[in-house]
Amino acid sequence: MRVWNPHGYYGATPGEQHARMQRGLHMDFSKFKTSDWLMIGGGIGIFVFGFFEWVTVSSFGFSSSGGNVFDFFWTGTIPWILVIGAAVVTFLLVQGTLKEDQLPWPIVLLAGTALASLLLLIRLIFNPLEGKDLIEAAGGDVGRGIGMILSVVSGLVATAGAFLNFQASGGTIKDLTDVDKLKSSFSKGDATDNAPPPPPPPPPAPPAG
Repeated sequence: MRVWNPHGYYGATPGEQHARMQRGLHMDFSKFKTSDWLMIGGGIGIFVFGFFEWVTVSSFGFSSSGGNVFDFFWTGTIPWILVIGAAVVTFLLVQGTLKEDQLPWPIVLLAGTALASLLLLIRLIFNPLEGKDLIEAAGGDVGRGIGMILSVVSGLVATAGAFLNFQASGGTIKDLTDVDKLKSSFSKGDATDNAPPPPPPPPPAPPAG
């Protein structure tokens, strides 16, 4: 008996519906390479640790911690978006939702994660908090919270994965300094998108008389 169900499988039997749902839920983890896991893991890590405390302040025997990734736009929020975006793109590429020939994804992922790591390191090394000098001049101490440290680690892990992925695609460090080669890699993606459709097949031969 054919039935209608809320998922819209009109005319499908319950057994057919179950098989379709199983295909939709199935995920082949063997497709994921080490570089993919590093980028996805880095994205998950910074997503979680971005909400942890990023700054600690202690003064006269008292200490407190607070702040998170959204309190630092350029060196927190932007890297957070870049690393998570790289993780999402990696997952979609492995699943086949995004096509590898649409863009030079290895270069895009490496550039995005490397920029994120650079911005995170700037925050970690140079200035964990605006007004740090004033607080320390008054006898206080400003430190890096566990959330900031682990977010930086997550960004570096994602960058390592992106670099391995770039190498696996045939790229080298020299390629990153060759402007002409970088331009050509992007133009290849455009050429693929704008390629004309293949010609129609020839008509069938007339039957023999």
